[in-house]
Amino acid sequence: MVQNKNAFTHATTLTLRPYRTVLNSNGEAILKLTHIEAKETFRFFMKRLNASLFGNAARRFGTALYVIPVLEGQGTNKLLHYHCAIGNVPTGMSVDTLKTYIRTAWLKTPHGNEQIDVELIESAGWFAYMGKEIGIKNADVMDWTNVVIPSAPTSLT
Repeated sequence: MVQNKNAFTHATTLTLRPYRTVLNSNGEAILKLTHIEAKETFRFFMKRLNASLFGNAARRFGTALYVIPVLEGQGTNKLLHYHCAIGNVPTGMSVDTLKTYIRTAWLKTPHGNEQIDVELIESAGWFAYMGKEIGIKNADVMDWTNVVIPSAPTSLT
C-alpha cells in the first residue's frame, strides 16, 4: 500500500448492512451478509462508480479509479465495513462531488448502508489505519480481488 501511496488521494469508509430481506417462493427470507457477498457488493459498487465517473471509457478502455479496499470486521465483533484508499479521481473534482458519486453508487448495492465518509488523504497514517487488523494476524482483510493500482511500466527502457 505504502509503495503506491502517492497515487491515492482520498480516504473512504463504507459501511455494509449485516442483513437483507429477499423474496422467495416461501415469502420473505433474511440473509446474513458474508465476507464473500461483501466483496461482490464492493465489485458491483466499483463497476457502477467507474461507469458514472468515466462513462463509456470505463467499459471500452478500462479507465477506472485506483482503489485499495480493506474489509474490516471479519475476525472481530464489528459490523463489516470497508476502508479504502482511492486515486485517479477526475481532475478538479471536489471531495463533496466525489462523495455524492460514491454515495449514489454505494446505496444502489444490495448491502450498501448509509454511513459513508470521504476525505482527502493527509498522510501515510491512513494506510496504517487501513491495515490495523493485519497487525492482529488477520491478513484476510485485504480484498485482493478488488484492488486496482497503477500499472508498472512494461519495459525497462
